[in-house]
Amino acid sequence: MVSRRTAALSSVVILIIILLLPSASLGVAAQDPSFSVDEEAMIVTVQKDGSVDIDYSFIFSNVAYLDGVDVGLPNDRYDLSTATATILVGGVERVLSSIRPSPYIDIGVAVEFDQQTIDAIQQNGAFTLAFHINNPGMVYRNEKQNDTAGVVVRPTWFSEQYQSGSTAHLNVTILLPEGITEPSEVLWIESRRYDPLYIDTTTGRLAATWQFTNVQPSQQASGDYDVGVGFPQRYVDVVYEPEQDGGILGSLGELVCLLFPMFFIALIITLMVARLRRDRRHMEDYFEPQMNVIGAGPRRDLTAVEAAVVVERPLEMIATMILFGLVQKGKVRVLSEEKPMHLQRLADQADHPYESDYLLAIKADGTLDRILLRTALVNLIGRTSDKLKGFDIDATREYYSVIAEKAWQQAMEAGTPEEFARVLQERNEWMLLDRDYEQRMRRDIFPLPILWGYPRTSASTGISGSNTPAGTSIGDMAQNYVSRVRNASSNLVDDMRGLSREVVGQTNPAAPPGTRGQTESGDSSCHCACACACACACAGGGR
Repeated sequence: MVSRRTAALSSVVILIIILLLPSASLGVAAQDPSFSVDEEAMIVTVQKDGSVDIDYSFIFSNVAYLDGVDVGLPNDRYDLSTATATILVGGVERVLSSIRPSPYIDIGVAVEFDQQTIDAIQQNGAFTLAFHINNPGMVYRNEKQNDTAGVVVRPTWFSEQYQSGSTAHLNVTILLPEGITEPSEVLWIESRRYDPLYIDTTTGRLAATWQFTNVQPSQQASGDYDVGVGFPQRYVDVVYEPEQDGGILGSLGELVCLLFPMFFIALIITLMVARLRRDRRHMEDYFEPQMNVIGAGPRRDLTAVEAAVVVERPLEMIATMILFGLVQKGKVRVLSEEKPMHLQRLADQADHPYESDYLLAIKADGTLDRILLRTALVNLIGRTSDKLKGFDIDATREYYSVIAEKAWQQAMEAGTPEEFARVLQERNEWMLLDRDYEQRMRRDIFPLPILWGYPRTSASTGISGSNTPAGTSIGDMAQNYVSRVRNASSNLVDDMRGLSREVVGQTNPAAPPGTRGQTESGDSSCHCACACACACACAGGGR
């Protein structure tokens, strides 16, 4: 967004600030998510094709503020097109249509609330959320009992930064594949046997269930509440081989099947933890300078985009930073924010090679050419690596972290809307180096003037105009800005995460099998060599 430079808007914004000062200070305090979880119910339905249907029901209370819910999922194969969500608040059920990959957790989706829903939640303080999605690649062969397979899950959890207290009730149900009628055919995790099996009256399937009370999110995250079942392999058509699905990280919970000798557990967990650490380091490590010289000092002349590469900000954010820079320079106009975004190229060349490469990737129809965008990012990383030859990478990272923090301080110290606009226009690219960018924007930058000139449905077009109504609240303006950053990060092309994975595969490929497990997608899923199943939900910890 581009700030409106007329004195009229400045006067209106200042007047709004003066009128809203008492409530604005309260609004700032209310912007940090805060809630309690009275109940989390998870139903996992095992399908014949090796996928599972996942249904969650959450009951939230004591909600001070919440603009969305992040639901962790077992692996990155989840089918976003199958995701649905409804919310019941104040006796009114609403269908939520904004569901996207979560910016807060490694693997999972964000169910975003519109302003009407946010207001209703704040008014009532409680709501129930129902969520559904299909997740392929969930059934794994059990290496300890021939001709058997199974599923292990870890119910998603929420960050203790946002959740107050424990989850009062946690219920997990696994509906076994159709055709299983004999309880004797069902296996369980040795330390987590299910309650007595029963026939689910809705589906007619054999069901295993577990019930827990007063569950701490940290214990849930560490695997203390992992559950799973095993069953004869003939009931499903697709079964994954644990040792061959490279890039699937180990569940840190107890995944050992019934009758497996206990003295092997320590060795297995040790191996899995080692693999988890190696793969997680790799999925975040796309930048590998070849000639790092410790003590040589920092490279001080990098652009904000190049500095973002050095500190290894997510590649989708790197691409967003390039776009914002081109918009600010008047070389690109954003025509549509919907996925895939549509852009208008206003120039063929720019100041930096990575900007010119980006311009080249804009096709005639306004979308980005996936291959050319990938090439632009790969070339950017390579050139930045070359620039770091002979310098100390750690010192360089520290140098630009200080610059980023100074940019945040300048924004927070600005005293007028016009000064905010100027600082953000000049320093926002450095602020984007902060890994906690979105939360800091919500927490620290109030009021937030309109900055980037994306056209809206009832607005004037052009990169220099803004059409924010004079009555727009400070909170609305801030939420609007943060949403645009988030949208650009995820909507540049279809499957932006997949493109990031392709870039990492070129700039820092995984070691061959047998040396190091291949990272798939840059997100943790699960891997095991000795359990009934290997499809644990390792993601969580969001809102």
